[in-house]
Amino acid sequence: MHAARVTLRSLLLLTLSACTTLLAACGGGGSGGGAGAGSGGGTDTVCGETARKQWVLNVTREWYLFPDLLPASVDIASYPTAEDLLDALTATARTQGKDRFFSYLTTKSAENSLLGEGQFVGFGFRSRTDTGNRPFIIDVFEGSPAGEAGLQRGDEVIAVDPGSGFVPVAQSLADGSTAFTDLLGTADAGVQRGLRLLRDGQTIEMQLTKRTVTIDPVPDSFGTRLLPVAGTTGVGYLHLRSYIGTADPQLRTAFQTFREQNVRDFIIDLRYNGGGLVSTAELIDNLLGGDRTSADTQYSIVYSPGKSGQNSAVRFQPQSQSVRPVRIAFLTTAASASASEININAMRAWAEVAIVGSDTYGKPVGQLAFDLANACTDRLRLITFKTVNATGASDYYEGLASNMRFACAADDTLGAPMGDPADSLTQAALQWINTGACASVIGSFVAGQAKTSPPSRSPLSRQPSAAERWVPGIQ
Repeated sequence: MHAARVTLRSLLLLTLSACTTLLAACGGGGSGGGAGAGSGGGTDTVCGETARKQWVLNVTREWYLFPDLLPASVDIASYPTAEDLLDALTATARTQGKDRFFSYLTTKSAENSLLGEGQFVGFGFRSRTDTGNRPFIIDVFEGSPAGEAGLQRGDEVIAVDPGSGFVPVAQSLADGSTAFTDLLGTADAGVQRGLRLLRDGQTIEMQLTKRTVTIDPVPDSFGTRLLPVAGTTGVGYLHLRSYIGTADPQLRTAFQTFREQNVRDFIIDLRYNGGGLVSTAELIDNLLGGDRTSADTQYSIVYSPGKSGQNSAVRFQPQSQSVRPVRIAFLTTAASASASEININAMRAWAEVAIVGSDTYGKPVGQLAFDLANACTDRLRLITFKTVNATGASDYYEGLASNMRFACAADDTLGAPMGDPADSLTQAALQWINTGACASVIGSFVAGQAKTSPPSRSPLSRQPSAAERWVPGIQ
């Protein structure tokens, strides 16, 4: 395969991202256009499997952050699909915990819909699977099938009906080969499932049909609020579901309100936030950076030695809505990753910062987006760079807790609405803001043991959608 021309344009996705389009690709000589990724078109077309595999190999050889961890030689004919090839190329980095399926293949349209407009096809809720294969609802999107049916945070799903009768979830998940999300069907409009729920000791049943859902990144119902604290102007609470383009105006509005009320202490709720647009992460830093100047570094971007000419520093750019924080508590769980961790790592160099909840995912690296030919659906997300804060802190593959001055432990108990003072994480954050000390400290990950798989609480389906990749537990 060859590339007649490669064009790089900044999309600012996840951490930094760029869209690289291979405008020409060759296999055995065919020029066929519209074959979808891995969906036919032969092996000698622009979108065919041979072209896909050669494209993945070429891009990985040129751009991968860990070139020394790639195999010395590769026979692409040995791999049935481009996905299998990519899995083999990144295997060593995965065993070292540096690329835990962060590199993957997806489609342009699905990812653009999610990151640009916050849209995906599903039921409209997020879940986690706790001990004993018990799936719990952790968030319900407004205006979604789940929201309209009355699904609530804290509901436990005890059985799923795929159309032939209810099957207990514990039975379906018993052998570990199936994830809860697999029970809910493909990410296609019209897919139906029945859910049997347990809520406050009562059994409830509902039928849901998948359709296009739009995520409200800062929910109207609980996304921002001012929590009263005696002797202060209050604590500004902000919940961000995902770093998507539609979040930016909401963030500006929220921080303008905080600024007008002279709020100095903040709780930024990222407990289920798996990342997204770095431009949104940079905006949050700027909105929290009222005391910063354009000479101050948010974070730096570092590529592999062969691409070091791409290295750069991102500086603060205070906005008209920017605030001047005294303390910032970031609410986190193992689902808090990537752009979420960039915000925490960047701000801890400049303010008194704590994480409250449990340790973060541990993803100090970011992907560029590489697209195949224009006629093809394929997009390759490849780990190509890492981020470093103003004090040089990076490489937190085991999570941020061990690197934080304040890492306060609290369980996400689902017993109260997010942002409510009775919510366990919010309560612990208020305690730290009031006292400057953690009641309990997050235990670090086991020393010397690399994280090699995604968090078990939000497992990916066998064929993850773009939404699953960016919003942990989304259904």
